[in-house]
Amino acid sequence: MTASQSFSLEWLLESAKLWREEYRHLKNKPLALIYTNSASFSVGLLAFDGFCSDLYLCSEELAESIEPGYQQLSITISSVSEQHIKQSKRATKLVQASSNLAGQTHTHTIATRWWLASSGTSGQPKWFSHSLASLTLSTKASPALSALCWANLYQVYRYAGLQVLLQALTSGATLVDGSSEDLILNVKHYATARVSALSATPSMWRQMLMTNQLLSLPLQRITLGGETVDQPLLDKLSELYPNASIRHIYASTEAGVGFVVADKLAGFPVSWLEQGVGSAQLVIDESEHLRIKPSHKLDAQLEARIDEKGYLDTQDQVRIEGGRVFFLGRASGVINVGGNKVHPEKVESVILSVSGVVQVKVYGQSNSVLGNLVVADIVINSHLDWSNISRSVRERCKLALQRFEIPVKLRQIDSLVVSPTGKLSRSDNV
Repeated sequence: MTASQSFSLEWLLESAKLWREEYRHLKNKPLALIYTNSASFSVGLLAFDGFCSDLYLCSEELAESIEPGYQQLSITISSVSEQHIKQSKRATKLVQASSNLAGQTHTHTIATRWWLASSGTSGQPKWFSHSLASLTLSTKASPALSALCWANLYQVYRYAGLQVLLQALTSGATLVDGSSEDLILNVKHYATARVSALSATPSMWRQMLMTNQLLSLPLQRITLGGETVDQPLLDKLSELYPNASIRHIYASTEAGVGFVVADKLAGFPVSWLEQGVGSAQLVIDESEHLRIKPSHKLDAQLEARIDEKGYLDTQDQVRIEGGRVFFLGRASGVINVGGNKVHPEKVESVILSVSGVVQVKVYGQSNSVLGNLVVADIVINSHLDWSNISRSVRERCKLALQRFEIPVKLRQIDSLVVSPTGKLSRSDNV
C-alpha cells in the first residue's frame, strides 16, 4: 500500500503471471531486478523466482556493478494493463497467500539464486547468494500475523528490507511503503495507515524516539536488527509499548538469519551455546568471536571463514556475563588505544544508559603517542543541560569502563548521520 494506492496479494500474483509471460525469453537466465517501489518489486519477485536462474536485487546504482550481459528490468505497476487483471474486492486468504508464494519454488524446476549486495563500507559491492527457502526461514504465518500492518524503513533490495517484504507476503499482512525520505513525514504517514508492525535498526529507533511521533503508531510488533541492541533502548520501547512483541534479529546479508531474541533483554542466553537456537548452533572461539552453524547452505565465498565443523566466523566479538552473551561489536571496528582494544559499541551502551542521552557515536581520534584517543559525539534531549549530562556520562563511564575505554573528549552535537541502510555512519569521524 502506498499513500494513494493499495494492491491485494491476489492482484500482485495475477500481475506477476503477465510479466512472466511477457519476459518468457528470460527463463533459466540471470536477471537484475531494479527496485522502483515495494508493490512493483513484489511483482518482479513473484514473477521470476523459479523462472530465472539468478535474481540480482538492486537499485539503479547497484545495477552498475552487475555483469553487462545480464538483462536488467525495472517494473512499475502502472505499466501493467488493468484491463487484463480483475482486482479482487475480498482480502486474500492467509493459506492462499502463503502457498502462492511458496509455490513459486515447488511448481517449477529452476532453483533460482537470489543475490543480495552487502552494505559494505567501501569499494565494489559484494554479492551473496540465497534461496527463497533460506530467505524465508524466519518468516511465520498465522491469523494474528496476517492482521498486522507493516511499514518498511529499509531499502527493500537489501537483506533487512527483503525480510520485511517476505514476512508481509507470506503471512498475508499489509505492507505500507514509505512515501518520503523524511523520517517524521514517514511516521505521520504510518500513523494514518495504522501501522502496527515496524522493523528498524537501533539507530532508526532512536531517531524516531527523538521525533516524539512514535506513540502515534499502535505498534504490536517491534523488530530490531543490523546493529548491537542495548538494554536502555529495549527498556524504552518496552515502556512505551508494554504489550508489544519486541524481537532482536541477528542476521547478515552473507549468512542470512541466525537467530531471534524475544525476551526483551540485550544479548542472548548463554544456554544457547550448548543447546543451539532454532535450527542454528552457536559457539565462541578462542578469539571471542561468535561462530554460527546455520541449517541452510552458505555462499561459497564464505568458505575461508568456515571451520572444519561447519561454523562460520561472524567476526562479531562477544563476552559472557551473568548468564548472557553480549555483543561487543565488529572485530574490525575496535579502536587501538596504546595497544588496548576498545569496542565503540560497548562504550556507547554505557553512555546510552545515562538518562537524557538520545544518541551517541564513539570513535577513535588519531594521537601520535597512543595511536588513538576515544571520543564520543552525543545527542541529548533538547531541554536538558549539557554540563549536567556530560558530568553524569563521565561518572557512569568511570564506574563501568576500564580507564583506557573512557572517552577523553565528549562533544555535544545536534544529530548523528545514519547511512541509507539505517546504520550509524562510522565513516565520517572528525
